[in-house]
Amino acid sequence: MNKGLNFISLAQKAGKVKAGEYLTMKALKEGKAHLTVIAADTSEKAKARISRACDVFGCKAVVFGSKAELGHFTGAQNKSVICLTDEGFSNGLLKILEQI
Repeated sequence: MNKGLNFISLAQKAGKVKAGEYLTMKALKEGKAHLTVIAADTSEKAKARISRACDVFGCKAVVFGSKAELGHFTGAQNKSVICLTDEGFSNGLLKILEQI
């Protein structure tokens, strides 16, 4: 799990992460989101809302980490959802998550 979180931190430092539901939804609507990461401890209602938005805008969604972990590794407090706005980082994170 640490490898995935460290990869998210690297993407954040490169400026390729949008953290929080508002910024994630904005990136989805603008077609900039390539991968959405939903924290495992997010409410089922919020998970469903975000997953529907990902389906509508053609973005893959994965459940990974906790709100505290996503927040910590993106330099913020608890975040229930983040998105990666770079295809390379998105593919890299998916490969890491497949190995976990």
